[in-house]
Amino acid sequence: MAFVWKWTVRFLGAVLALSLLFVLYGGFVYRDHQLRDTEFSQGVSYLNIGPAEIAYRANGLDREGKTPVILLHAMFFHMGMWDDWAEELARNRPVYRFDVPGHGLSSLAEDGDYSLQSTVNALQAFMDHQGIDRAILVGASMGGATMFNFAAEYPQRVEKLVLVNSGGLEGHDKADSSGLPDGAYWVLRYLPDWSLNRFVDWLTADNQASDAFKSGFIQTFRNLDIRRGIIGRMQDFKSPDTEAVLAEIQVPTLVMWGEKNPQLPVAQAQRFKTLIEHDGNPVMLRIYQGAGHLLPAEGMDSPIQDLLAFIDQEGGE
Repeated sequence: MAFVWKWTVRFLGAVLALSLLFVLYGGFVYRDHQLRDTEFSQGVSYLNIGPAEIAYRANGLDREGKTPVILLHAMFFHMGMWDDWAEELARNRPVYRFDVPGHGLSSLAEDGDYSLQSTVNALQAFMDHQGIDRAILVGASMGGATMFNFAAEYPQRVEKLVLVNSGGLEGHDKADSSGLPDGAYWVLRYLPDWSLNRFVDWLTADNQASDAFKSGFIQTFRNLDIRRGIIGRMQDFKSPDTEAVLAEIQVPTLVMWGEKNPQLPVAQAQRFKTLIEHDGNPVMLRIYQGAGHLLPAEGMDSPIQDLLAFIDQEGGE
């Protein structure tokens, strides 16, 4: 019996020592990095909207007389996911994109509110500060849920709506992540780079995000405030009665979806179309073969061409 206890204690001691080494090694290798005042923040402007300081980029501001486009990113990511599309869009009209509180270069929300309504309020405040009375709204995933809720609440401020693999439909109205512990962001710190790369590969299905995109994603994940913001948003993000909200949308809408979206099944695209095109409200649906959840970062040409055609067609300007 003494022999068993002896080796049990040795085994547990070895496990404890290895765990301590892992924590120390991971704490150094995956240590937190600041993002502001680095190459990552070049060309970024900041705007204080009360609960948070919003980081944003504005391009094509010399294209006067054109309705501006506002791009809103997906959860876990930041406004850099729109780099390629923003460049194309800004050739013809003003383009704005910003990081929601707790993501990218924006600060955490001082009031700790990361609910969907708080993000809708942030969009309203951003438009007010920029003097934008009416805009074309383009949102991906979480950004899509924000945009269609805004379009339903403030129809007079939306000319057209574009939903790119939008969240907010299946399950989100009943989802409850409030039990997620606040300290979960410390666990996220120890996710190795290869696992974050695999996460992006999984989201992009048959396509491949660029090395620069993956590097930027990993770089943001190595920031403590962003991990805290991600957990806060997962705890607070819950859609209202989505079907009722979609029925209130009164503007031309484009629904864009990856056929192999691993996170939000392609069947949801048709449901969005059906729920929005009430009473003849015009809705276009585009599904992209082999594409995943991150269309703006997947290097495909057809989605941006479809977006440009939809935005420039008559019926809004």
